[in-house]
Amino acid sequence: MSCWCSEVSIPNNICDLRASGVKIQRRDFLKASLAGAAGALLVGGCGGNSRTACNRNIGDAHTGSVLALAIDSSGTLLASGSADASVKLWSFPGGTLLHTLSGHRQAVVSLAIAPDGTLLASGSKDNTIKLWSLPDGALITTLSGHTNAIAGLAFSLDGKTLISGSADFTVKLWNLADLTLLDTLQGHAAAVRDIAISPDGTYVVSSSEDQTLNLWSLSTGALLTTLSTPNGWVNAMAFSPDGTALLTGCNGGAVILWTMPDCVPALTIKEYGDYVGAVAIAPDKSILASAVGKLDATVGEALDPTFRLWRGSDGALAKTIDDHQDYVQALAMSPDGTLLVSGSADKSIRLWQMPKGSYVRSASDPALPIRVVVSFSC
Repeated sequence: MSCWCSEVSIPNNICDLRASGVKIQRRDFLKASLAGAAGALLVGGCGGNSRTACNRNIGDAHTGSVLALAIDSSGTLLASGSADASVKLWSFPGGTLLHTLSGHRQAVVSLAIAPDGTLLASGSKDNTIKLWSLPDGALITTLSGHTNAIAGLAFSLDGKTLISGSADFTVKLWNLADLTLLDTLQGHAAAVRDIAISPDGTYVVSSSEDQTLNLWSLSTGALLTTLSTPNGWVNAMAFSPDGTALLTGCNGGAVILWTMPDCVPALTIKEYGDYVGAVAIAPDKSILASAVGKLDATVGEALDPTFRLWRGSDGALAKTIDDHQDYVQALAMSPDGTLLVSGSADKSIRLWQMPKGSYVRSASDPALPIRVVVSFSC
């Protein structure tokens, strides 16, 4: 059995502390000060087994909340978007900062990387989409046309079309050959929350606050199917690479695995919270990941710093990861399914080994603060 505590800053270099004797609840530990007798606090819990603790460095990736993540198809590049209005490119899985891309005027809330790895699209609350060349991060152009935040982005399989979904209720198709608008798809009665494209490139799924999923033909723009979502609107979506499953996270607190293209709910996991804001799925569908929390009306986002791993076979809870200091807003799975990336309002990006969910490293901007934190297993 292993367990992780939420990070706690410590004043000294404490490593390989071994606990003994006194039992203490994890939440008590989190509230306790480590300024003195730190070793005495790292004790108990986990069925009475002793804990081994070791400090690790967690650096900030952005100066604002991490809101979006994308990994290229080769699994060598990670992109992150933030409330600080920047996009950052990182080596993957090393986590070394390669480029900081500036140009958006407001928070970057959606990202997509072209299948051939040559283009990055970023969507912002400034109502624009920016296209960047990869791997150098040079700005190619800015696409304007939406009248509200760009909630979701996806590239077609052939890399010729970019699909965008917006809080302005619409889905737009962009021709990347001449950077013109191909079509505007109208059918939602409320803000579009996310976009996902089927791995075979034949159709696009859009989710909306009108509590529907719309399936659109990519070739014709025709509306193929409208599905009602039973647990509130869908905030986030992720296809399995083989296209047979779509994972959705709902505002009503549910994680639903749909069989595609039949559009049948195959598995429903009812979370304890009121808001599932991010999801990811392993390539073999063995692990489902979700970040969930209670919606706070004053902030408009989830406020739970944990995220969870579920067994794809039966929806059983595999692990709760309680490591971030603030709520998790973005998740991304590596193409080979060996690593999960989490982005948080605590400004950090962290990598996790799958399927165990053990911490690997953080992606850190060397110009930003680094915190020494303590973690432990038992």
